Amino acid sequence: MSARDVIMQRLKEKKSPQEGAYPLPPVVTLGDQDASPERFEASLALMGGRMLPLQDGEGIEQAIKRAFPELRNLCTAVPEVEGTLRIEDLETHEQADTVDVMVVRAAFGVAETGGVFLSEVELKDHLADVHLAQHLIVLLSKDELVGNMHNAYQQRSEFRMAGYGVLMSGPSATADIQGVLIRGAQGVRSLSVIWA
Repeated sequence: MSARDVIMQRLKEKKSPQEGAYPLPPVVTLGDQDASPERFEASLALMGGRMLPLQDGEGIEQAIKRAFPELRNLCTAVPEVEGTLRIEDLETHEQADTVDVMVVRAAFGVAETGGVFLSEVELKDHLADVHLAQHLIVLLSKDELVGNMHNAYQQRSEFRMAGYGVLMSGPSATADIQGVLIRGAQGVRSLSVIWA
């Protein structure tokens, strides 16, 4: 066996820790505890993300098509949206590279940062594929907001139990030394959130 094969075999043998298997250090609750949708929306906008409100009588898929009229390939990881492709059907990164818009549901959101938490559970083990999509639509329940990262650590088992996870607070971005901001540099060009 190659060194790579040995490492991969050991990783496969490991399992996610069970709740309470490893005691977590105590966390002092700091910062603003406001977990309101208004705070989340303001923070998301500050980070370059946007809310995608549903118009009267409009479904989620209709709102997506309104926001992205040139949409050809809509990949979905949620039952609420049919799309043109299910995330489970992505077999190669090349397939994911053709996705215009990816729709996922976040486990929870962090109001202080406008961040959404996605793990292998929500993404069906397709984390890399989400970053290859051009645009990301995140469905988020207003009931699944925490005030800040301290609250996420203390209150959300998904945060502690995920094999891997990502907190996204907007589209990918980078800036050079002169302060020129480029969005979509290493990942999605836009991140939109729908209350659903």
